[in-house]
Amino acid sequence: MFHKNGSNWTRLVVIGVVALVGLIIVSGVATASSNCRKVNGKLVLNADTTGAYRGDIKGTSAFTADGFPSDTGVEGVVLLTGSNAIHTADGDLMTRDAIVLNANPNGKGEFAELDTVISGTGAWAGATGVIQATGTFIFGVGGEGDYFGEICTE
Repeated sequence: MFHKNGSNWTRLVVIGVVALVGLIIVSGVATASSNCRKVNGKLVLNADTTGAYRGDIKGTSAFTADGFPSDTGVEGVVLLTGSNAIHTADGDLMTRDAIVLNANPNGKGEFAELDTVISGTGAWAGATGVIQATGTFIFGVGGEGDYFGEICTE
């Protein structure tokens, strides 16, 4: 039943997750602090779980998964969680990430993720906030995407 419309179902799942993430962020926003700033840019993802951020955040990243991706029961859609360290010239940002990925061999590897900023060093000391990213990623190949969000520091 789902095989014929598998790509439509996958798109609906990814769109639903992105919409839910957006609602969570909007509902959790209190009054903006003067120490908060919007961020956006591009990211490049390497097959070895490292990457590079360009734009408002400039640096390299290293992602560590909590384990193997979890199959959602929908053909080709997997969930992945883990920790990410983003190394910039001004210090490091640490995030906890939740990722939904279309891993269907016939797909383009679309992903959506929510990265919760949990700490930082240097100019990022005391950092909190959220970064969202969407793009494409193929296991063993790599990918690219766009990110946006808001980061607050002490």
